[in-house]
Amino acid sequence: MASVSGLSKLGLPKLSDNMDPEDARALRNYLYQMQEQLQYVLTNLDIENVSDELGTKLRSL
Repeated sequence: MASVSGLSKLGLPKLSDNMDPEDARALRNYLYQMQEQLQYVLTNLDIENVSDELGTKLRSL
């Protein structure tokens, strides 16, 4: 099973040397932001942040 701690081990893809440096920088910034947002959501997701239906299912496990 995957874990939130595994997110820190994800690396950025190797970008082509032919890519415009400004585009590469923008893409890296975007990917960092997405990783930070995903890590925040997964770290703060708990029983209080889900629907009642899903909460009931999770409590019954």
